[in-house]
Parts: sequence; structure tokens; C-alpha cells
Amino acid sequence: MKIRTLKLKSTLGVLFMAGAALTLSVSAKAQSADSARTTEGRASALTEKMKTELSLTDDEYPKVLAINLKYAQKNEEIFQGSEGRFAKFKSLRSSQKEKNKEMKAVLDKDQYKKYEEMTEEMKAKAREQYKTRQDPARQ
Repeated sequence: MKIRTLKLKSTLGVLFMAGAALTLSVSAKAQSADSARTTEGRASALTEKMKTELSLTDDEYPKVLAINLKYAQKNEEIFQGSEGRFAKFKSLRSSQKEKNKEMKAVLDKDQYKKYEEMTEEMKAKAREQYKTRQDPARQ
């Protein structure tokens, strides 16, 4: 039972970190370190990355920026809230599902597929960072 609880806590931690990374750990060369610390800076950095990787059109860019800003603000509220880690994780996961629906309405099929791949890469990176943090021998 103790191992099962430990595995559950570990899994929740990884999932929480993946959600956090998906929302917060995006870097873009065009953004300065200071602006990347703000909600608007993170949304702009993510949108710039998406512009490059997804080849966003001039029409799509402001729509994607608005979606990214909306969910960056929403997720910031979740992070700052007083809920426990599990409740925050559930809220972040729900937020990501809503965001994906909105992105799907703006992006074409190929762009959306690349968007999903991009988010999976960010989740994998967050999981690895979490594991490294939990096991210093991996560094």
C-alpha cells in the first residue's frame, strides 16, 4: 500500500510538472528574460515559438496570441490559488483541454498535429526535469 501511494504521489508530481511546463516553460529568442517572467511575456514567447514551428499566418497569429494569453492568465490564477496540488493538476488539465479545442478551431489539420507534437515534447521535457530534480544522480 505504501509503494502504491508513493507511485501515485510521484505520478501526480510528474503530471503537475508537465502541466506547469506546458504553460510556463516556453522560451523564445525574441523575448528578454524579464518579459518571459510575466504572463504576457510567456504568452508572447509561446506564440512566437508557434509562429515559427507552425508557420502561423498573419491572420492566425493574433488569434493564437489571444488564446495563449487567455490560458496563461487562467493558469496563473490556478497556480496562485489555495487548492492542493491534485486539485490544481485537475484544473490545469481541464484548462489545457479547453485551450486545445480553441486552438483546433484556429489551426489547420497539419498545424494542429504539429501543435500536439510540440506540447508532447514540452511535457516530456518537464517530466525529465522533474525526474532530475527528484534524483540528483541523473544530472
